[in-house]
Amino acid sequence: MTERAPAAPAGDHSPFTRIARVGIAGTLLFEAGLLDGDVHRRPDAWTAVAVVVLVAVALVLLLQAVRGGTAEVSSGVSRATWRAERSLWIVVSAAALVGLVWAVDPPRPPLGDVTRYRNDAIALNECGARLVLAARNPYTDLDLGACYRDLDLGPDHTTPLRAGRFAQLAHYPSDSELEAAWADVGARRDSREFVVRLSYPALTVLLVAPFTRLGWDPNALHLAFLYGAFALVTLRASAVLRPFVLTGLFGAICLTAFTAGGSSDLLYALPLVAAWLWREHGWSGLLLGVALATKQLAWFFVPYLLLAVATERGSREAVRRLGLATGVFAVANAPFIVHDPAAWFAGVFTPLVANTFPLGSGLVLLGTSGAIPMPPSAVLIVLTIAAEITALTWAFRARRTSPELGTVLALAPLFFATRSLFSYFFLIPLFAMAGIARMRWPGLTSRAARATGALTPFVSAERSR
Repeated sequence: MTERAPAAPAGDHSPFTRIARVGIAGTLLFEAGLLDGDVHRRPDAWTAVAVVVLVAVALVLLLQAVRGGTAEVSSGVSRATWRAERSLWIVVSAAALVGLVWAVDPPRPPLGDVTRYRNDAIALNECGARLVLAARNPYTDLDLGACYRDLDLGPDHTTPLRAGRFAQLAHYPSDSELEAAWADVGARRDSREFVVRLSYPALTVLLVAPFTRLGWDPNALHLAFLYGAFALVTLRASAVLRPFVLTGLFGAICLTAFTAGGSSDLLYALPLVAAWLWREHGWSGLLLGVALATKQLAWFFVPYLLLAVATERGSREAVRRLGLATGVFAVANAPFIVHDPAAWFAGVFTPLVANTFPLGSGLVLLGTSGAIPMPPSAVLIVLTIAAEITALTWAFRARRTSPELGTVLALAPLFFATRSLFSYFFLIPLFAMAGIARMRWPGLTSRAARATGALTPFVSAERSR
């Protein structure tokens, strides 16, 4: 008599399939990010189409990974399903080995940038932190020209605006146009052509300030935050799944590659991940507040996290969490608001109100690359609002059956925005894995892992307990 295969969740309910999808999505986003850098330097319609398709497919895979709840174990998997799952895990495990190598020896930064400050967010955070350490207000005293001279940076590390000499440009400024406008920055501290203010909430510089004092490379700090988030997600997962979760996180190579390449987004991502992982605890509201007081992208997660809390703990508890988060935000920003409220509001709301050029890795890339006629900004705004309403409606209707959907839906609508920077998307695999780590599959054992065909380079499934 043939021995019955060990029971294992099958299909979309399988935790191993979900984790593998996150890893595959992270690999697709890595490829999209590489092509995205190329297409912004040398616009090409077909490359732009490839970027948009890769990002879209990755978002679909991530939504599939977190939708639905858990299920009791099934009677096993067919041989065809086992082979398909094993093929996925071979790819994810191979990518994870690359991610592990990069953890020891981070990949080279993009575009040959050998500075510590690979974009204006990192550079302005550094200069803002220096001002805080000197007991000065970064929202009023930051001088972009002086800051960049100190850091030996130029206009390629700025965010240009559709104002001044750029007001009539129909395209993103060329290098020569940026250089011409940059020549005036030293003489005019209030340059209209560039974002000159610190444009993030206060904790983005307060968190960095101690490490600036110590002389840390900000990119090393961001990687430390990333691996801290990896540790928290792995810890939250059930014991059987931990080696597979870690494989999926390292296999989503966009996370390590683009954090090392220059991203300050981990400053908000780490506390946000912790708040989502342990949302059953009241103190998670404090962690949410830290994320909200660090970067505006965290704000998009608020309705989804509060919806999950309200569904699981009641609306009164959700209001309490919002109060805690708001309190942390207020305390962190209050000194700067009191000192000069106009400067603080002008800085923090710059990403929302500044007249920036259309740019990104989402739908707008098809227009900026010439693949299709450039859609009017109003059309993209309407599409983004419609996508956000659709996402919120979906999350509300599926709040009991798919409580982790918000980890992907929070940022996915930005795919349609006029500013859909690649940095908005590359961390979504981390957030999705945080949602999966919260899930529980009763009766799941290491034998079930063998039955599905899942692989991990961290520990043999046969020996896991």
